[in-house]
Amino acid sequence: MKQTKMEHRSNSSRMMGMVLVMLLALCLFVISCNSDDEDQMPSYFMDLVEAKTNHDTLVTEIKMDNGAMYDVHQTIKASTPDTTYRCLCMYAFNDNQIALYSLEHVFSAYPRKASEFKSHATDAVKFISSWRSGGYLNLQIGVMTTDAERHAFAFREDTILDKGTSKTVYFTLLHKRPENDNESYTKTMFLSLPLSAYTDCDSFAISVQTYEGMRQIVR
Repeated sequence: MKQTKMEHRSNSSRMMGMVLVMLLALCLFVISCNSDDEDQMPSYFMDLVEAKTNHDTLVTEIKMDNGAMYDVHQTIKASTPDTTYRCLCMYAFNDNQIALYSLEHVFSAYPRKASEFKSHATDAVKFISSWRSGGYLNLQIGVMTTDAERHAFAFREDTILDKGTSKTVYFTLLHKRPENDNESYTKTMFLSLPLSAYTDCDSFAISVQTYEGMRQIVR
């Protein structure tokens, strides 16, 4: 009777060992498959860029904010031919060319003097972040909306303060909400203020109306 129990235990141990070996082999196989998949999948990036279109409205060239230029291998149609857009794009590199996967137009109108505006609406937004890159003062904001109607934006130049040793330009973000647009959810948006007309200036300040009051950001 004791011999039978020992044989049973021995058989059980061998079976458990075989199961463990099979599980280990399966785990190694899964890890190997996942590694192969990761090696084959491209790395995706999301950046604010300048996108250039040809006469067929196809994006043919991308300029990064660091000045690097890339030809587009896999392209997307824009709305206007022979134009340079400020865009938020998702892309991947392919042999030093770019494959485009999405392209979203970013508001980037040149600032205008206060006297050029009929309306100076500053409806509230949620301020998220700001930075300077690629010759732009960039804003990331949240807009409360139903996304049924388009919000209007503009950049107003208020004044230029020259202290002799430094020069600062002051702007205001103008924002007009559609009258029938409810504040249903927050839509994240990017805005880019072109700075090409202010190359002799050292710093830039923009006032943004938030739900907590007017906020001034200096960059």
